[in-house]
This record gives sequence, C-alpha cells and structure tokens, in this order.
Amino acid sequence: MAALRSGIILAGGRSSRIGVDKGLIPLNNKPLVTHVAERLTPVVDEILIVVGTESQAEAYYGLGGRVIIDIYHSDTPLVGAYTGLAEARGGYTFLTAGDQPLLDARVVELLFTEAEGHDAATLTWPNGWVEPLHSAYATRPAAQVARRLIEANEKRLRMIIDTLPDVRRVQIDEVKIIDPELRTLMDVDTTEDLKRICRMTGIP
Repeated sequence: MAALRSGIILAGGRSSRIGVDKGLIPLNNKPLVTHVAERLTPVVDEILIVVGTESQAEAYYGLGGRVIIDIYHSDTPLVGAYTGLAEARGGYTFLTAGDQPLLDARVVELLFTEAEGHDAATLTWPNGWVEPLHSAYATRPAAQVARRLIEANEKRLRMIIDTLPDVRRVQIDEVKIIDPELRTLMDVDTTEDLKRICRMTGIP
C-alpha cells in the first residue's frame, strides 16, 4: 500500500502588495485557494490550509482542505510550514501557496517521486535558486528542521531546504518538459498578475 501524501497550502500572509487576502480572490467564481486545492487533490490524500488567525480561518472553512492556524503568532511562511508539517499525516508533504491557481499536478507528482527515499525534492533554477513553496518534503525530518530554525529565530523558508542533508534538486528544464510556460509557478502578487492569468486561461 502506498504511503499517505499530504498537501499544505500556506494562506496566512499579509498580501500587502495587493491589499486583500490573496487566497480569497475570486478567479472564475472560485477563490484562488480552491483552485490550488483542486489541483492538489489528485496527487495527495489530505490537504491542509494554514492561516494566521482565527478570523482568517473562518473565511477559509469549506474552501478545499482542513484549516489550521499557525502554532506561533507570526506572519513568516516558515511558521506556516512548520504548523502544517507538524499536523500532516502523510509520509511526504508538498508545500505550496494559496495564490498559485495554475499549480500543475504533474509537477507535484514529479517532486513526490523525486523526494521518495530522500529528505526533500525542490525545483532549482540555473543560478541555484530553489522554490521552497514548490517542493516535496519528508514530513517528519522537515518538521524537525523547521522547528529548530524557528527556535533559532530564523525566518527564511528556504532554510529548510538548505538545512536538510539529502535534497533532490529538480532542474527547471525538467519541469519545462511538462509545463513549458512554467504556469505551475505563477502566483498572484498584484492585480496585473491576476489579469495575466485570466488572459492565459481565457477567463474573462
């Protein structure tokens, strides 16, 4: 029997550039976070949506996953990642954000496959930059590392990748074979980003 897989969607950020809660922005009559959850559903056994506050949690109930609130009061994605990893039941967990509505399940599957038997698998650019919010993690080792980083007052999410000893680095060129335009990585930081996604997908 295959091991359980979890998917974590981080939705607790302040969304300062766009001025509203990004995960709740409607796209084709559905919140962005619901688009992300629907794209994750075929490749995971559970979905956790991590938010920052109780009031925020109320807005996310019923949008595609089990809603949990950050363990510590913080707006850093590292705390959100730890919160989700500590709650996840899967042996491996995919971590993403609530504003990536074009997430590609085939890319997620690739990262899960690459992560198996290792501490994580992450997308890596030619300059060495990684995508911690588009990575699959061995759940327990990643949770332990995230907790230690938080206790050390670290705030950078990518430090989970940098600290884990056995990480598979999947080159962006491999992903382009599956997703030539890298739509899976497109996020919504501005209203222009949202318009661009609408144009690409034919949504009025």
